Amino acid sequence: MQQDNIFQLIRPRTLAALAACTLPMSMVQASTNLPAPAIQFYGKAEVQLAHTDKGFMRYAEQGTQLDMPFSRFGLRGEQQLNDYLTAFFTYEVDVRGFDEANTQTPFSARNTFVGIKGDFGQLIAGRNDTRLKTSEGLVDLYNETSGDIAQILPGQDRLGDSLTYISPKLAGFELSVTYVLGQDNELQQGKDGVAVSLAYGDRNLNSQPYYITLTRAQSLNGLDASRLVWQQKLSDFTLGVLLQYSEEAEGERSGSGGYISVQYLFGNWVPKLQLGRDTSSLRQRSAANHYTAGVDYLFNSQSKAYVYLTQLVLTNATDTSIVAGLQYRF
Repeated sequence: MQQDNIFQLIRPRTLAALAACTLPMSMVQASTNLPAPAIQFYGKAEVQLAHTDKGFMRYAEQGTQLDMPFSRFGLRGEQQLNDYLTAFFTYEVDVRGFDEANTQTPFSARNTFVGIKGDFGQLIAGRNDTRLKTSEGLVDLYNETSGDIAQILPGQDRLGDSLTYISPKLAGFELSVTYVLGQDNELQQGKDGVAVSLAYGDRNLNSQPYYITLTRAQSLNGLDASRLVWQQKLSDFTLGVLLQYSEEAEGERSGSGGYISVQYLFGNWVPKLQLGRDTSSLRQRSAANHYTAGVDYLFNSQSKAYVYLTQLVLTNATDTSIVAGLQYRF
């Protein structure tokens, strides 16, 4: 009888202890059913030799220079939180260390943000390209070179203290919004800024041979702007048109501008031509024309060699640069 009483005391306590141990184990087992975090290291290594006449062009210095333009590395990843939410991040820095002038400050911030995504779309917080900048699609054939459309067009900004929303695609349409908090909107004296973009088609021209965007920016880093972009793939040709009207949000300067671009895939060779004009005087000191022509040689999907000639024509001055380079993406 005494032994039975002992067992009666032990059994409830044993069952409670087993239950306490089993519950965390079941929770761990359930959590391990989620995919492991996906982490990727990536970057771009580039070297170029450039000769520039005057040196007042952006991204170029007078004379002959050996440079590593917009080389960078970054880390990005994502982790599924539950059946409905996935967290993701990007930490990216620009690497500048080829010349003596940058040995003390070889790194600078690029896109650095954290976000969540699900059926509702994506919500991103941190330093990121604005929706006005990303609305260019692939129209800019000389992105991150002295032939970049940012040479004369305002609004090609990457801003901190920003929130970005990207909607799911619905019937081919995608809505995205950038909201910049006033503390990082330096040219607006603390005023918040916003950019709203509506896109249709495929930015990379893979699933669809076209891409169209309509974007409006208000008080975005000192700029009010409206932009229309159209890209079209026709067999081995890719055509692009960008039209923009720009106004100084806290000033009197304004004007229209834009670019047209065309490239042709001929085996491993890609000849490219890009022509631009802007009358707002917001990026340069006067109305400006910008002409760039060149050719890429594609070794594979990650690496290429290139050569191009670019010329910036202002009202009272002209600057010309000829460039040869090698680029590898990893």
